[in-house]
Amino acid sequence: MRAALAAVIVFVGCAEIGLVPNGVPLPPPPRPVLREARSVSATFSMGLIAHRKADGLRAEVFIVGEGEVRGSFLSELKSPESRLRPPVLVIAIRHPKEGVILFGAGLPEDLGGLGAQRVKGAALSPFKVGPGRDILSQLEKRAIKVEDVKWVVLTDLAPEWAGRAGAFPNATVLVSAKAWFNSKRKELESGLPDPRAFIPEERLKTIDFSQTKAYGPFEHGKDLFSDGTLILIDLDGGAAGGMGLWVNLDSGPTLLTGPAAFVYDNIYDSALPDRRFVVDVSSFAWNARAMRLAQEAVPRLVIVPAHDLSTLKLSPRPDLTIVP
Repeated sequence: MRAALAAVIVFVGCAEIGLVPNGVPLPPPPRPVLREARSVSATFSMGLIAHRKADGLRAEVFIVGEGEVRGSFLSELKSPESRLRPPVLVIAIRHPKEGVILFGAGLPEDLGGLGAQRVKGAALSPFKVGPGRDILSQLEKRAIKVEDVKWVVLTDLAPEWAGRAGAFPNATVLVSAKAWFNSKRKELESGLPDPRAFIPEERLKTIDFSQTKAYGPFEHGKDLFSDGTLILIDLDGGAAGGMGLWVNLDSGPTLLTGPAAFVYDNIYDSALPDRRFVVDVSSFAWNARAMRLAQEAVPRLVIVPAHDLSTLKLSPRPDLTIVP
């Protein structure tokens, strides 16, 4: 009995890293079957300009921490032996009428144990934040006070996205309805603190995408200010209720994906991350295809994955900068 139990434990442990007990790699899982793609209107690209009613938006990308993870967890094209340090990003957008909007809120002040066991069998090292790299310190250096932030868009309720959401007293916090109502289950499954503890409910606004129209190749989008500048995109799949943000800057559009894409490979090479990192693999792959269709329809589009700055570095913009 003990020998049989030991064999089961060995097999399960090996299966989690893609090996059978004798060290032979397991066959890759089948590719997800995707539902039909949305066609993109020939006028979609021109409409981005025609429908925009505000100019002068600027966006700044802040690196507010980093994790440590095996490369294969982020993309099947990366080696399981590699150790990557994915950055934790917050994007600050200055709108001429609506003030400062944050996409993500950065890691919480107390990092105790975060990332130690995000997904069963896929342990991460704890997150790290260097001196003066937290989002509040970096915003202050850019002359942005916490009172200046009027909106916080949470792509996901994981601590690296939502940790400082309560630090901005004048901000409305936007979360998809699915993410908010799913958060308690997520807390129980992950063993992490309830993410809702980071968010003041009196300033919360949930977004119900079921009542919204399509936006280009995406099934659901909501024009946040009804001025064509910022469109919330339903990117459910990487995270339950994941939400992206399409930003129509003067220099061209940008799509902030959140956990709908971790790295460049997920979008342009159709490379899936470790399947324990995503809620719905088919939806994750469908969203990646929609992003590629958006790129084809709007060649100037810059897509920024959750933990990868390569697209920004390859396509620098005067109004979309990485803060050193």
